[in-house]
Amino acid sequence: MEYRIDLVTEVDDKPALEELLTEYYAVVLHKLSLVGGSARNEPKDMASSVLANIQTFLPPTGRLVLAYSKQNRLVGCGTLQQARPDAGELKRLFVRPEASGNRLGRALVDARMEAAREMGWRTLLVNAVTGNQDMLRIYESLGFRFIERYPECSDPIELTDYFDYMQFDFS
Repeated sequence: MEYRIDLVTEVDDKPALEELLTEYYAVVLHKLSLVGGSARNEPKDMASSVLANIQTFLPPTGRLVLAYSKQNRLVGCGTLQQARPDAGELKRLFVRPEASGNRLGRALVDARMEAAREMGWRTLLVNAVTGNQDMLRIYESLGFRFIERYPECSDPIELTDYFDYMQFDFS
């Protein structure tokens, strides 16, 4: 199946993005519960919070990458936000089940890595729920290495034990 990946400078269809992010957070919270963690917020509230702070993920300090099906349905996303002057944090990698198995997750990571390179960042940071093998495999295949929690991590500190942390350094 064919997909289109766009690096966007504004969100044209906020309800579609909110729906996708709500699905993403439902999946993440389920995976988090499987390893013993829990969150204080509901998926819909978490998605609404991202939309309320969308400028964090748009130029000049961030990037939002969206994936669309041939029918123009939003099927995937990934965000990139500045963690410090020389580094970015990859967040919210999600591909709907209907689009999985097509290397779309990898393409969303590649697009954000290229954007980070173009922004002049030297380091990328990422975290994933412990045991999220699909995501961890993508990052490991690209040369990310496991690290301790990074100080700039945007997730609550009380969830540290339920996540794996990784770093990639551009050469």
